[in-house]
Amino acid sequence: MAPRKKVTLELGSNAPNIIFSDANIEEAVRAIAMGGYTFAGQACVSAQRVYVQENVYDTFVEKLVNELRKLKTGNPIDETTTFGPMITEEAAIRAESWIKEAVGQGAKIVTGGNRQGTLLEPTVITNATADMKVVCAEVFAPIVTILPFQTEEEVIDNANDTDFGLHATVFTKDINRALRVADAIDTGGVWINEVSVRRYDHIPYGGVKDSGFGKEGVKYAIDDMTAIKFIGIKLQN
Repeated sequence: MAPRKKVTLELGSNAPNIIFSDANIEEAVRAIAMGGYTFAGQACVSAQRVYVQENVYDTFVEKLVNELRKLKTGNPIDETTTFGPMITEEAAIRAESWIKEAVGQGAKIVTGGNRQGTLLEPTVITNATADMKVVCAEVFAPIVTILPFQTEEEVIDNANDTDFGLHATVFTKDINRALRVADAIDTGGVWINEVSVRRYDHIPYGGVKDSGFGKEGVKYAIDDMTAIKFIGIKLQN
């Protein structure tokens, strides 16, 4: 009999990044500017849905737009480039169509939204709703949608309102709140005061729901690929 194969699947995501009003807004802005646009947003744990508490919402949007202006667009082979093209023009066209669809449904483009060949500008979208593709599907592009919230309970419900569950982030100075929210979010991993795109080989990396099963990371991958067998012995005289 051929040996059975075990498979670990790490699939899609649309990572929620939650920013409470007591967070260090400057640090959160820099984190989202990196995590939403590194690799032109083409990472499964890119910051895509950014939930910002209402009383700091406008400030956060303004500061994020200003931070994105610092990105240097160009050839990714150039070491000074901080923002490059998407993998194919087809992928860029698809992402552009999602932006246009969201605008047609009432969303607003704060910055970006234009495409030239494979290069899609770093895009920030507001006034979006949960049923728009840029919110509920995996955008896999340099598009961040910023959504306001009021209460902790509300944002937990919003973060979990998805078929995906790979990574999430909570920005707050209140460690009790951070751990409470992290525990309530249904994802395979949660970063506190760090953007969702972070990962390291020594941590368990994997998702729940439609974001796959099994864990990457050296130790955890070995555990997943190991078939545990019990052998019991009853001693005889």
